[in-house]
Amino acid sequence: MMRRRKIQPPVFDAEGYQTNLKNLNGTPLPDLSKVQTFSRWGGARKGAGRKASGRQPVLLRLTPKTLRALRAAARKQGKTISDIAEERLVVA
Repeated sequence: MMRRRKIQPPVFDAEGYQTNLKNLNGTPLPDLSKVQTFSRWGGARKGAGRKASGRQPVLLRLTPKTLRALRAAARKQGKTISDIAEERLVVA
C-alpha cells in the first residue's frame, strides 16, 4: 500500500507571495538570495523621447467665443490652435 505524502497548505507573506514553496512540479527552485537579476527594460536611453521643439507651454484663459473662433480657424486651415494663436499674436 502506498503512503500518501502530507501536502502542506500554502503560506503567504504580507505581499501575497507564497513562502513555503520548495519545488515546482518536482523541479527544485533556485535560492533567490544567491541569484543576481537585472532588468533590460526601462531607463533612459540615448536618443529616446520627443525632440525639443523650442516652444514653451502657456496657459491662457479665453472666452468661449474666442476659443470657438480659434478652433474654427484651425480646422479650416488644417493647423493646430497653437499655430493659429501664434500667427495672430505675432501680427498684433
